Amino acid sequence: MTRTVLRYVAHRIRRHPESEAVASARCLHGECQWGAPPSADVGAVDIACMAHTGRHPDHDTFARSFTDVAIVEPV
Repeated sequence: MTRTVLRYVAHRIRRHPESEAVASARCLHGECQWGAPPSADVGAVDIACMAHTGRHPDHDTFARSFTDVAIVEPV
């Protein structure tokens, strides 16, 4: 009979220290293909969305995405 030893270690997940969070957005109006390019500056993405709405007043709904790289490490 083989014995197995199980070892449980507490871990945490956090943003990788050598990465930065990135935001992007795309317009959800009908067939509109507009999208804000990915940027580490969330404010710049928001301003791009508002500028798009300024040019096309009925384009006022956006899908925003936030992405980062995470690392899991023992506590």
